[in-house]
Amino acid sequence: MDREVLLSEAIERCMKELYSYAQPAVEWTDFEAQNKEYNKKHAEWEEYKRSKEGHPEWDDKTEDECIGPRPFEFYYLPENVMNIICDSYIDAYEFNKQENLKDIKDILIGYCKEPVVFEYATDEDGKEYKAYKRINGIEDELKTMFGNDKGKEAWNIMLKYLNMATDFYKWNRELNMFNSSIYLGASPHSVKKTVIENWKKYRGKDIEIDDGQYENFENRYHGWEE
Repeated sequence: MDREVLLSEAIERCMKELYSYAQPAVEWTDFEAQNKEYNKKHAEWEEYKRSKEGHPEWDDKTEDECIGPRPFEFYYLPENVMNIICDSYIDAYEFNKQENLKDIKDILIGYCKEPVVFEYATDEDGKEYKAYKRINGIEDELKTMFGNDKGKEAWNIMLKYLNMATDFYKWNRELNMFNSSIYLGASPHSVKKTVIENWKKYRGKDIEIDDGQYENFENRYHGWEE
């Protein structure tokens, strides 16, 4: 199966499972309907912001006051529980097995130190063939341009920024897309207080959330309990 298809499948399956443990309880089809309705209202809000017409009741109000929070902000799931579930999908789909940015960075630095290029050479029979040729590394070129001290300084600055990039983009592409889609997407909210307040303010209901149902979750989830 195509990796893009697998990625989409994993994201959808994981999201459904997250909501199966969320509080208050909600069916996935119901949550999808809530999202559809919210997206419709959000489109109206965007049009209202552009034209300032069609909804006089929205004048001088915030987006939340007009259309309410996003649907996922009405459902709670502790962050540690979300991590356990997401990690199981990452392992199952092997999103953490792909080449990551650190590997690429090491390759780039190695090449910049001792670069090799292709060139065409001619053998004794006059036939052309492709050969390898070593050329000066970036550090040597910088030293030639700016002198030894300044060249060395410029080289170290380049290494610094490559390391910064590696630290910032910690995940490979598939893992990054999976985590971004889940954690920055419509996954349940991890702040219980916010969820309770949203139900009271926007849906007029007092709800209770029982953190006790998440006790020993990892052992139960993986079937490690005796």
